Amino acid sequence: MTKPTWAVLALLFAVGLVMGPAVASAQEQKVKVQVEVVLASNKGTAVEPPELSKMKEAFQKQNFSFTSFKRMSLDTVEVGAQKPTEVKLPNGTNASLQLLGMKDGSATLRVIIPNQSSVEVELGRQGAVYQKAGKHVGGELILVLVPPSK
Repeated sequence: MTKPTWAVLALLFAVGLVMGPAVASAQEQKVKVQVEVVLASNKGTAVEPPELSKMKEAFQKQNFSFTSFKRMSLDTVEVGAQKPTEVKLPNGTNASLQLLGMKDGSATLRVIIPNQSSVEVELGRQGAVYQKAGKHVGGELILVLVPPSK
């Protein structure tokens, strides 16, 4: 090879050494998300556990007049960009969460729920994000997504 060719190869190799770890770490980026599945219905007036009263108040302000809120599950999952993280729902389906990006301390996630359009939600300083997740035993399943530091 000629000297200019070696110089080009050396330059490409150096760029690869510098950029390689940055590209790899971007692909491996993950975020922890607290995922709560809540059954909201108009059967009774129970709010279990009592912490869900904040959710009930928020829904009433938005004219979603459910009278009963019951926690079905609560987990913290790690969501990455490479493959979706599955969350089992009590109605026999799975919701999928996938990290689309991180910016200024906020994570953008794609939420895919069977028989519904996928949506993009931003998790950050505003607290919980509520996402409808399908019908179940006479009510609606709601995914509550929260950065675990909240």
